[in-house]
Amino acid sequence: MKKTALSIACISLLLSACDDSNSNIEQTAKKVAEETTTTAMEIKTSDITAISTTAIKFTVPSVTATNAATVTNIKANFGEASIDQVTGEMNFSPYTTDSSSILSGESIAAQHNYNFKIIYQIDNAIYQLNGSTLPLYNDKTNKPAVRFSKISLDGIPLSTEDQARAANTSDWSCVTDNSSELMWQAPQANGPYAFDATYYWGDRTINNRDYSEASCILGGSCNTDSLVAIANKQQLCGRSDWRLATRTEWQTLLDKKLFDEDSKQSPINNFYFPYIDSNFDEAYWTNSFTIYADGHDNNPVDDDWQGSNALVGDAHVMWMTKDFNFANMPPRSTNEPHFTMLVNGTVIPDDKKNEVPAITTPLTPQDIAEGVDENLNWQSRFVKHGALGQALAAQDTTKWACTADQAYKSVLPNTQMLWQRISKNEPLKNYAQAVEYAKKVNQASGCGQTNWRLPTENELKSLLVNTPIFGGVPSSRTSYITNVFNDTVVGDWMEGINSYYWTSTIDTDNPKIKHSAVSFQDAFSESSYRDNTEMHRVRLISTTRLQP
Repeated sequence: MKKTALSIACISLLLSACDDSNSNIEQTAKKVAEETTTTAMEIKTSDITAISTTAIKFTVPSVTATNAATVTNIKANFGEASIDQVTGEMNFSPYTTDSSSILSGESIAAQHNYNFKIIYQIDNAIYQLNGSTLPLYNDKTNKPAVRFSKISLDGIPLSTEDQARAANTSDWSCVTDNSSELMWQAPQANGPYAFDATYYWGDRTINNRDYSEASCILGGSCNTDSLVAIANKQQLCGRSDWRLATRTEWQTLLDKKLFDEDSKQSPINNFYFPYIDSNFDEAYWTNSFTIYADGHDNNPVDDDWQGSNALVGDAHVMWMTKDFNFANMPPRSTNEPHFTMLVNGTVIPDDKKNEVPAITTPLTPQDIAEGVDENLNWQSRFVKHGALGQALAAQDTTKWACTADQAYKSVLPNTQMLWQRISKNEPLKNYAQAVEYAKKVNQASGCGQTNWRLPTENELKSLLVNTPIFGGVPSSRTSYITNVFNDTVVGDWMEGINSYYWTSTIDTDNPKIKHSAVSFQDAFSESSYRDNTEMHRVRLISTTRLQP
């Protein structure tokens, strides 16, 4: 179709109008851009007030109660920000999650290293607020406070500024969880505490042939005992009481809301523990030794180090995954290599729910023939255990924490009887002090147990033996005192030696003021009821049900 002169003129006019319109828009945008300014401000930690564990507030530039309603276009790189219309302060909830997000607010905040950027506009002025909001908890006064503290290698808390900096701009070796009051060793990029170092559990040193060998640079055996010893010798972060964590302690640190499978983020705060995600979904050792009669293999074979058996033993691990409940943490053979993190502070013990009450079955003292030295054959009856409750691989050791008595296996099936190893120099105690002492040993999870108690008279006398003397007359006497019970004080009360040890057995005639105590002597060892106010010695007992 041919275009007429009129149509061509109209088209030309239209195009001219369009060009003028585009020019006007560009000029207007340019004018607005020239008239709009952006002001960047840093919000100091000291200027931030915590409202709760999930909300903070602070004063912002150019905003007052008078013009609060004019603030627009409020945006944050994470969380949710708003202006209080009454005070004009900025309210910020860092863990508020958009409904479309598959990550928790805690995860998103951690991925931003808790460094927030909040933008808002007043008329043509744009403001950007930069600051840091670290994780909070309610302290003992029920007020919100910073939950974690980064600690330097020499034990000094980092400055306020460095507390808010990421690993690539700051350096720390430990983290204190102010909520639990536990200090955790923070795995490092390299060195003796490297995140990728693996260890056998406890004192184990033999490699399981189904797995790669443990790998570390300790200069000794790659097991957790060696790691603990080195950390304490070096006084890592100024402390010398490092140990493996209980399962309960791990659960105070891990948070399911921080877990994200897609991004391989472990259920731990990766701002404070930045290298843990490299071991995503891997196992970390706990201090929990699991007591099985013969190991958890169906057909255990001694000296077979491939799997769990009576010599290897089992210990629980904590998995860096979304489900770390006790029920979902089966034990692992102690000779498998796994990762670990050390902890120090007051122990938060596990409730193992396997306590056996006082044994009422008569425990007859062992008969030893005259002239026979029971000390030469102690291993036929006793097993030395380590600080975490495990049977030690080297039974000739001079260092052990408790002793298992196997003399009564036939009458006490699936029951482990442990005797506390003590010091001859331990202060004497009255009965009330002895009971309190047992509570303290349980709080410290001595030998991996939390059911330590005063033995009954029946139980304590089982440590004596019967030996004929004076023409065949039987006599109860102290036994095994040159090996597993070389911590026993032996002597006669009449000779001024206090060898009495408290029991929990009450005097039925005077139940409120007297308990039985057993005197350990070379011959004619005896028990008698003693006033609760008297000062005597203490050896605790733990009786535990073995796993089926």
